[in-house]
Amino acid sequence: MRPRLLLLIVLVCVYWVSAPPGVMAAEHGTQDKPFVVVVNNAPPFRIIEEWGGKTGYVGAYIDTIHELSLRLDIPLTFVNVPFARALKMMETGAADMMLGPNWSVERAEYMVYLSGAFPAETKAFYIRKNDPDISRYSDLEGKTIGVLRSARYFDPFDQDKSLNKVTLNDYQSGFVMLERRRIDTLIIPERQGKYMLKDLGFSFKTATFRVPGKPSFVTVSRSSKLLEKQTEIEAVMTELNAEGFFERLMLTYLE
Repeated sequence: MRPRLLLLIVLVCVYWVSAPPGVMAAEHGTQDKPFVVVVNNAPPFRIIEEWGGKTGYVGAYIDTIHELSLRLDIPLTFVNVPFARALKMMETGAADMMLGPNWSVERAEYMVYLSGAFPAETKAFYIRKNDPDISRYSDLEGKTIGVLRSARYFDPFDQDKSLNKVTLNDYQSGFVMLERRRIDTLIIPERQGKYMLKDLGFSFKTATFRVPGKPSFVTVSRSSKLLEKQTEIEAVMTELNAEGFFERLMLTYLE
């Protein structure tokens, strides 16, 4: 792990792992329970690390929401679940907030997409270094493609039933499958892929064919009382974007 990133994680984790949820709520003094934010490990946006039996949560999305919670005096607690499970918890009201999902019609039925979105992330196809390039959409035909369960990438890819897609619970297992030749390519947000490859030690290349990403949002469950603070949250997200807060974090994590 990069030294500067390690220092950043240690400093942030001191806060997030040092106080149980009840203590955090008492310090903020706003409610009995903190609001539940569901996240999955997706570095550098959401980084989940185990530290001496406790779980630390950092990353560009999480650090941004931590700053938002401090400015608005809103107590939050993070729960680590697979991406598909996070969506289900938002649908049932078991979670209050989710960080980074793209917009879709079906998701908008059970969660509100707040304004002040995170920047769009280019989607890239990773392939083995000696394999033929993927230079156009039609080159995906006949290939086995790793995709994250319940993720949305782009049209017409998401609806294309003719493509051979293998669903994954996480991208790390996708890179392992690519290394073992169990899939031919893996689609993933490009900056996330670059970050993960450095940590995993694999040597893949990005295909020429890339797809501009869609904005990633902070969402709130339609069943959550956190919606009462929607206006305040959106105002602070706008402030943070104007300050360049998120992009400064990204520069730190990607060094």
